[in-house]
Amino acid sequence: MKIDAKSLVIIGLLIAVGFLVVNGGSDALAGRSGTDSNSDMIAVTGEYGNGTSVLWVIDTKSKQLAAYRSMNGSTIELVGARRIEHDLKLVAYRDRTSDAYSPLNLEKRYLDYRKGRVDSSSPAGAAPEKDSTKKEK
Repeated sequence: MKIDAKSLVIIGLLIAVGFLVVNGGSDALAGRSGTDSNSDMIAVTGEYGNGTSVLWVIDTKSKQLAAYRSMNGSTIELVGARRIEHDLKLVAYRDRTSDAYSPLNLEKRYLDYRKGRVDSSSPAGAAPEKDSTKKEK
């Protein structure tokens, strides 16, 4: 018997749901958010609205994520799945923070601070200087 990836995800989902029910996760299945985990998997449930429940299953070993939707507890549907290994390596994504406080800039300021290269009054370095080319109104 050949077991494909989809079958493995469904089996994992069934195990996660069974684990939640057996170990007190019935609150989550009744519409309240819940979470449970072991050394290999994390399962998080929540309510999306209009009788729709959501289950996220994260395989921490293979860095995979799967999301499922259940309508009034009568159906279960795979909404999406993806490998998240590279997502977790992002420094920033859709971050609207000013460039002066970007993660890379803060890291550089911190390293400069540790080496004694900046004003010691601020752990992140001195505040960004104002652009003198712009006129104040």
